[in-house]
Amino acid sequence: MQAAEQELFITEEEYLAAEREGEERHEWYKGECFAMAGGTRWHNILSSRIVAALVDCLEDTPCTPYMADFRLSIEAHQHYVYPDIMVVCEESSYIADDMVNNAEIVLEVLSKGTESYDRGQKFLHYQSVPLLREYILVSQEAMQVEVYRRRENGRWEYQRLTRPSEILFFETVDCSISLDKLYRSIPL
Repeated sequence: MQAAEQELFITEEEYLAAEREGEERHEWYKGECFAMAGGTRWHNILSSRIVAALVDCLEDTPCTPYMADFRLSIEAHQHYVYPDIMVVCEESSYIADDMVNNAEIVLEVLSKGTESYDRGQKFLHYQSVPLLREYILVSQEAMQVEVYRRRENGRWEYQRLTRPSEILFFETVDCSISLDKLYRSIPL
C-alpha cells in the first residue's frame, strides 16, 4: 500500500476504533494519521504471487501470511502499519482479531511514493519488532528484490536479487519463489 497525505491528529484509541469501523485503511504514528492509497495492478500481482507461494509452503505449519489489510503494531515506536505482506508464526503475536505485535517476515512492494519511507523510517521501526527475521523490498519498476536478514548476533545482512534465475528464499519459513515466476508478465 502507498501512504497518502497526512490527514489528522487523533489518539491511539480513536484511531483503533475508526479503523475497525471504517472501510479505508490508515497508518498511525504518535497521533498522526495517514490514509493509505491503493496499490497498482502490478503491485497487486506481485503481492498475490508471493502470498500464493507462501500459502502453499506454509500449509500445515503454525505460520500464516497476511496481505495489506492486517495491522502490525510496532509498540516501541507507537506506530501502526499495514505491511504489504507479513508472516506470523507465534500465537502470542496476536493481540486482537485484526492486529499483531510481532511478525517473522515483512515484505513491502515499493512504489515511487513510498520507497524512501519503506527504506528509511519504516525499516528502522520494523527493526524493533522482536521476532522479525526478514525484511524484503520488491521493486515494481525493475526485476529487483532486496532481502535484509537479521542474524543471531542482531546484525542485518543484505542480499540483492536481479536475475530471472535467482530465487527469493524465505529462510525463516523455508519457502521460495523464482524471480522469473514472480515477475512473469510484469512490464519492466
